Amino acid sequence: MRYLKFLALALLVMSTSAISATLKDYLPQDVTYDPSIPTPQEVLGYEVGEWHVRHDQLVRYMEILAAKSDRFQLEYTGRTHEKRPLLLLTVTTPENHQNIDALRDAHLAVADPTRDGDPETAPLVLYMGYSIHGDEPSGSNSSLLYAYYLAAAQGEKIEAVLRDTIILLDPSFNPDGLARFAQWANQHRSQNLVADPQHREHVQGTPRGRVNHYWFDLNRDWLLLQHPESRARIVNFQKWKPNVLTDFHEMGTDSTFFFQPGIPSRRNPNTPEENVTLTAKLAEGHAAALDEQGRLYFTEEAFDDFYIGKGSTYPDVQGAIGILFEQASSRGHAQDSINGLVEFPFTIQNQFTTSLTTMYGAHENKAAFLDYQQRFFKRGLELADDADFRGYLFGDDTDPGRVEGLLELLSQHQVQVYPLTREVEENGVTFKPGSSYFVPLEQPQYRLIRAMFSTQQNFRDNTFYDVSGWTLPLAFNLKFARTDSRIRHSDSPWQAAEAASSAAMTADAYAYGFDWHNYFAPRALQELLEAGVHVRQAGQDFTAKVTEGQHSFDAGAVIITRAYQEQPWAEVQQTVKDITARNGLKVHSISTGLTPAGMDLGSRNLRPVEPVNVMMLVGDGANMYENGEAWYYLDRHVGIPVSMIDTHRLGRVDLSRYTHIVMVDGSYRTLDENSAKRLQGWVRQGGVIIGQRGGAKWLAGNDILAADFVESEAFDEKFDSSELSYADRDSYYGKRRVAGAIFGVDLDLSHPLTFGFPREQLPVFKNSLNAMQVPESPFITVARYQEEPLLSGYAAKQNREVLANQAAIVAHRYGGGRVIGFADDVNFRAFFWGSAKLLSNAIFMAPAINAFASNDEDAAAAAADAEEAAH
Repeated sequence: MRYLKFLALALLVMSTSAISATLKDYLPQDVTYDPSIPTPQEVLGYEVGEWHVRHDQLVRYMEILAAKSDRFQLEYTGRTHEKRPLLLLTVTTPENHQNIDALRDAHLAVADPTRDGDPETAPLVLYMGYSIHGDEPSGSNSSLLYAYYLAAAQGEKIEAVLRDTIILLDPSFNPDGLARFAQWANQHRSQNLVADPQHREHVQGTPRGRVNHYWFDLNRDWLLLQHPESRARIVNFQKWKPNVLTDFHEMGTDSTFFFQPGIPSRRNPNTPEENVTLTAKLAEGHAAALDEQGRLYFTEEAFDDFYIGKGSTYPDVQGAIGILFEQASSRGHAQDSINGLVEFPFTIQNQFTTSLTTMYGAHENKAAFLDYQQRFFKRGLELADDADFRGYLFGDDTDPGRVEGLLELLSQHQVQVYPLTREVEENGVTFKPGSSYFVPLEQPQYRLIRAMFSTQQNFRDNTFYDVSGWTLPLAFNLKFARTDSRIRHSDSPWQAAEAASSAAMTADAYAYGFDWHNYFAPRALQELLEAGVHVRQAGQDFTAKVTEGQHSFDAGAVIITRAYQEQPWAEVQQTVKDITARNGLKVHSISTGLTPAGMDLGSRNLRPVEPVNVMMLVGDGANMYENGEAWYYLDRHVGIPVSMIDTHRLGRVDLSRYTHIVMVDGSYRTLDENSAKRLQGWVRQGGVIIGQRGGAKWLAGNDILAADFVESEAFDEKFDSSELSYADRDSYYGKRRVAGAIFGVDLDLSHPLTFGFPREQLPVFKNSLNAMQVPESPFITVARYQEEPLLSGYAAKQNREVLANQAAIVAHRYGGGRVIGFADDVNFRAFFWGSAKLLSNAIFMAPAINAFASNDEDAAAAAADAEEAAH
């Protein structure tokens, strides 16, 4: 294969004048090109790389190619949060398009160990995907060239590939981020390009183009599927089960170009060694083409393939080859680097070149890739049969919301899950029919299942690029166990059903109530408040007389009384019925305010719930990702509008508008002493402030949160570095980190912040050494790390020893307000449904927090409460 030597463009990069590469500069000349196919310049009005392509322009060009080329079929697979279309182009010969369903079935037969597919006749399937980080745009811009090449290139070379191959072209994994960054880079482009790295074009504001609408890194969502971009992509991945998937990225400007294999010791244990061998086979083609062009590149010394939720690793545990490409970024149109000037067209060329080498290299080794895929799935069934257990059990009889959340996620990955038909006890945990499920190992997705449910804690290499533990049932806080028993279960796998209607509600009820256990109970409460319904929330357990007899309501239950409603009771009844049904909640009709056990419905412990107005500090000094997680959870899962205020504006904001302020992780370096005093005064006047990780540290450091964080010296002294050499540096610091693991905390279930939680033990995600010393006051520690806290992932024994029994959550009164501190990210990547509810509890349950941090102040407050109760 011969490629045009990019020497002319290489000379141009010594100048910062705005001279762009032409299409001829980019394209290899070993094929001819159909003149009837529109070029990118003819549609965009500029050459590729001269400007950053907007997503709407990218879509338009793909639509035109689909209309002009009989090799292309265009499908709209979904829409982003900002309603941009998600595209997938299927590219092959016109004859193959006429027989596409049969070809797909022939390919799937190879990937199905229960069918006798023929690798010799089945088509090769490639999923060519670009720029999941929107501010790494050379990928999506190179997709313009790759799409043109696929449509226009002529000759036996390309025709042979198209006859044997189905190419799935996904030109933009992250349309919202790409559009945001294109706007940023283009609006700061000068006619004379500015290569100064400090120039505004190269320094984005928040949110950066890397993330999607809710500020999430979509390259961490392939497994978690919390966003429409990911869900649409996985539908097509599972529909086709490709042999190769490409994942084009960018890295720091001072680097060169990376392609896999990555660091050998950081491969997921469920990925076969042969996967690396085939990746290396493709790498030979990348290297040959880049050598011919005189480009610098490297392999194997960076990036890992451990976390299966990344684009380059997700395929690896499903019989495909995921390939990561990382190009040194111009992060704009041109930028100085230690290697000289890096211009945008230069970055695009490398991505386009390796798109072609991936396609041609995979086609050259078509038999090897299909044979490997077939053996991968057959070997999976053999490994399942040899395993020392049969599968996994999970469930929760208190909350169908979290259970169904996991069931839907597993279903999207084509993991078969079976409802139990008989009660099972495993390791002292009882799993009941109707709320518990069995995941057998013996199914095609064996390796993916092992990776999803893994609780591995010991690793060959303790340095992790991302996370080391993500066990899905722990993230959803479900009862979970491995089992070697023969499980009685339904013959058919679980399938999503229509939501069950709410229980019958009597029109003459004294009150209506629903439990707080369900994940979506906070959303129902917020919807009731927005509908103008008077709502009360229980601060204690009680039993009420209901239509079906008696029902025990736990603390946190939501009660809608006939009293104090400003709307006719019939209207309230219909509102309650609609909202609870929409959120999957069972509502009970309460017949009398006099209860058989516990408080009556007129008790002061059944307090009215006031509407909330939540503000969150964002911007300089705040963690963009955690801001996005909190915004997403409150907006999408709870329905609370969130006012996002930049930290530098805090001094000019009217705080009286807000009932709650959220401070996620961050340094908050722009907040001065006056800001601290303003927040202190606001809390004393009745506000609720919630700090998470760095936010909690800032509150503690400014005498708002009464907690002392464990000093770094406590961890330092646990590690002996006296005998280490320079070569030990990376492994030493890798060992020192808590590498994205799952820890267990013990909750005080009597505390209002824990209302609705089913068990004392709660898994939380931990990726820092943050922990608070247990305060002297016995009533303000809500959660402590367990004696042996590690549940999944890597954390050195020395770190675990320091963290054991330290406080993870502290909450107390502060004047007329409340302060809540979380040592960890309670809503990590939006899939930790099990701990996310702590944030909604911090909002709705805060008024029930009565303990002060000072023992004297707390004793005085308790005496005052007792006196008031006596009167």
